[in-house]
Formats: sequence, structure tokens, C-alpha cells
Amino acid sequence: MKILKSTTLKKRKCEFGDFELVPDTFWEISQSFIDFESRLLVVSTSDTDESNWTDYGDGTHGIPTKEYIVDSNTCEILPRVKWSKYFSYEPSEVISKDGKYKQVTTRIHNEKGDSDSIHEELIEIASNKTLSSSEGIAFREEKRATALESLYRKENEQEKRKAEIDAIPTLQEFFRLELEKLKSGVIILDYFNSDYIFKLVYNGTLFEILKVQSHFRHNIKLDSLLYQKENSFNTIEEFVTKYWKDKDWFLNHSPINKKKYGAKSNQLLKKFILAFFNKIRASHDFSFDEYDKMYQWEDHFYQSDSVKSREYKQFCPSCKKSVSYYPRYPKYICEDCSSKAITDESGLELSFSNIGLSGGLRITYKKDGEIIKEDNSQLEKLCIIEGKRFIASEARYGGIVIQTEE
Repeated sequence: MKILKSTTLKKRKCEFGDFELVPDTFWEISQSFIDFESRLLVVSTSDTDESNWTDYGDGTHGIPTKEYIVDSNTCEILPRVKWSKYFSYEPSEVISKDGKYKQVTTRIHNEKGDSDSIHEELIEIASNKTLSSSEGIAFREEKRATALESLYRKENEQEKRKAEIDAIPTLQEFFRLELEKLKSGVIILDYFNSDYIFKLVYNGTLFEILKVQSHFRHNIKLDSLLYQKENSFNTIEEFVTKYWKDKDWFLNHSPINKKKYGAKSNQLLKKFILAFFNKIRASHDFSFDEYDKMYQWEDHFYQSDSVKSREYKQFCPSCKKSVSYYPRYPKYICEDCSSKAITDESGLELSFSNIGLSGGLRITYKKDGEIIKEDNSQLEKLCIIEGKRFIASEARYGGIVIQTEE
């Protein structure tokens, strides 16, 4: 690379001064910046001649690069013997203010690339345990976040998030808050069945069910309908007891999703919806089609972080143990059950894995512990665990999920 200075006869200029950076023939400048620590100009160039590239065989290439360190005041390309004087290559130690951690930072010169890297170790002083060890590029346009700074930022973020989670109400607390802010005229729920459209309204004293005989359409104007009062209740619990006493209620009715029109759904019934469906999930007395209706109702009352996540209950269909809530997989079995012996219908041992980083389902067949074949062609596989039938498939974000057949 050459640096052409500006002269009286020919003015030259770049963002770093009155000069021009000219890469070698068949090379181009890939990046240039002022190093935060030394204020030296760092220029990286890369070879554009593809015949010099290294083909790694997986669609990627190794491209030759060169790095130059420049004094932008004198326009001199500095050899290492000059630019290295701007830095210390001795290890430096920093003790955290609370005395818990020690950070050891060393600037290291890499002869092969004729550049520097920063090596950091973060040590817990009480145990002398190395918490992290990392190596990164030394020349940076912006100030480098140290391992100690990153640790405390992470701890602060975790403390902040913990405080936020602790402040999220339980389902009972959330219901009390919703009840306290209830005002006259509030529509608690719009819903419909095959014959009627319903509206649950609070009139300041009573909870009233209004209905009109009409088929619901997504473009229907609800405010223009002529509702008639069907029933009234002193408390919201009375409404729930009368209308939600059996499973057919949620199967035969659907909520009107006002979120599509930019309105928020009233949340007063959230407590009862979750309790109702948690009970059904505990018994596993539902089909996948019925769960679609359950999720439709549950999603209607969903608001991020409105109640503690533990209020959403889900259970392993095989052993009934509590598992993490994953509405996409309402019948998935727990880790203990999925680690038991798995066979196909003929008795061959089965194990499952992803085909690669992109996912996919790999089925491995074994006999007496020996692999006899592998199959990557199926999207799901029927399998038997302790005499029960399950379906194994690729999980949406990788991994394998095993659910009951129905």
C-alpha cells in the first residue's frame, strides 16, 4: 500500500487527513479506522484475485489480508518496531472495587499476522478460579469492553431482570389489580358461537351477558348490533360458574380478537381461563384439535409479563410430572420419560438426533446395542416407550420433541 500526500499542485484528501490511501494492485481496502488507544490509523486490505483464495470446500473461502499501521500526522506506514512503542506488552492486573475479582490483561504480538491481540483472564480471588479466558483483536475503533466490565454489566442486567420478574404479579394478584380498575361500561369479553354473538359487560354494579342472533364475520361492526340482555350476575365468579362448568363451552365458543383492530382485550377473565386450561392440561383430557381451541382462548388473554410465567402449567402425559410450558407441544414428554428405552413397532431400539446444524430428523436403528441403519428421510417417527405410542419429530428451533400419538 502507498500513501500519496497532498501537494500544492495536486490536492488529495480522505476522511483521515490530506492524503490518499492507495492499495497494491489487485488489492482493496476492506476497512480503515483510528485506533481508540493509540490514535494510529489502522488500514486493512484484502486480495481481490480469487486465484489466491483458499477454498474450504463448504462454500467459504480464505482471503489473504494485509494490515497497515499508519501515523496519519506524518503519513508514514509504521513498522512494528515503531508502532509497538505505543503499547505495553506486560501483563496488567485490575482488582474489582468489591475485591471479588482480578482481571489480568496482556497485549500479545502475533508474528504470523504481524498484528496484536488482547488476552484476558478473569479470576475469582476467593477461590482462585478462572471464570473466563478470552483472546480478541487489539486494534479497535471504539473502547474495548473488558472482561470485568462485561461481568458487572451482565450481573447488573441479571439483577434488573430479576427485580422485574419479582415484580410480576401472581395470577391472584393480577386478578385483584384488574378488579380494582374495573369501570362501568367496560366490555370484558366479546365472543360468539354458531348462532349468536355475545358481549359480557360491567354496568357498574352487575356483570351482564348481552347477545344478538347473528353469524360472526371479521368485518362485522359490533357496535351496530342490537344486543338483548340474556342474564346478569353479581360477581364475575357467578358468570364463570354458570358458563364455564364444562369443556364444551370453550369448544363451541370463540373469542373475538380485538387485537387485530388495535384494541387490547380486557384481562379480568385471565385468572379463570388459565385455571380452567391448567386443569385440562393436568388431566390430558384433550385432543390436538381441542388444544387449538384452548390456545385460541389462552392467546386472547395473553400479554407479555402480565403474570408470572409459572402460572402457565403443563404436565408430562406419560408420568404427569410438571414440565415447562410449551404451547406448541402440548403433549410432549419429560426428559426422564424420553430417556427411557425407545423402540419401533418391531422391537428395534431407536434413538433420535438432528441431521445437522440446520435441523432435520435422524432416526438411528439398533439391535443389541449395535447400529444397523440410519434414516434421514422421515419428518416424524412412531415410537414405543413402555408400551405407549409416541411421535418423535424435529423441534422447531432444533433438538427433538417426543409427544403422545394423540
